[in-house]
Amino acid sequence: MDELDSYRTHSPATDPGVHRTLLRALPTDPAALARIVGGLVVHRDWAWRFGVTLTEERRDEANTRHVSAMLEHLGSLDERPAGERFAGTCRDFTVLLVALLRETGTPGRARAGFAGYFTPGHEFHDDHWVAEVWSEATGSWHLLDAQVAAYPPGTYGTGDLDPFDVPRDAFIVGGQAWLGARDGTLDPSTFGVAAAGLTGMWEIQGNVVRDLAALNKAETLPWDAWGLIPVHYDQLPPPDLALLDRLATAGAAAGPPSALEAAYRSDPRVPAPPDLGA
Repeated sequence: MDELDSYRTHSPATDPGVHRTLLRALPTDPAALARIVGGLVVHRDWAWRFGVTLTEERRDEANTRHVSAMLEHLGSLDERPAGERFAGTCRDFTVLLVALLRETGTPGRARAGFAGYFTPGHEFHDDHWVAEVWSEATGSWHLLDAQVAAYPPGTYGTGDLDPFDVPRDAFIVGGQAWLGARDGTLDPSTFGVAAAGLTGMWEIQGNVVRDLAALNKAETLPWDAWGLIPVHYDQLPPPDLALLDRLATAGAAAGPPSALEAAYRSDPRVPAPPDLGA
């Protein structure tokens, strides 16, 4: 199976299972699929923008790991008012879009990294997930932010980018953030979760591993922590720093599949455990 065929097939997280019938007659245009997703998901932390107050039970929907369970909850792909949408995060916009892409035969994969377009001046890079879509027209991968694309400019983010073709310097994947922070070309204090005041190398470290997992079709939750992730950056011994350098290099290159799998399987602390959706 070549690279593109691999990303046309479902992972455990994106497989619609018994709800595949809901995905019949989908459009093949990625932009149209992103708009469908936008009518199904609301970000649980930004629901207030739509006049929606979520209970803790509703906010817990974001812990749903599998698209099959999302579809069970939704019941259809019909657009609905914000208060009736699945209450998720950027990961859920992304994984649901990737599921629709794969179901229509378009190669798609999830990427974990940091977006610079949620703060004025792009001065901070917030923890974020987007989809990466293969374009036959250009023969290359393009970043698509379904969360931003689904709404008028400025609803999510600063409104000054094309969410259907996000520039690589606007969304920085986990591996690239790590390499840039390690060589001094990027400031690690500008990466993390702004709302929680969490910044620095430890925040980047987690997305090095999560992004490599997603490239290997293990789309975990954004807060899943295993293996190397819980160990604080300041406590990592030199061999583990060197290992993360190698993982980051593989993730930043994002291919070929053999190199991604070799990096992912290079240490038992790297692959996501089966109970996290691997």
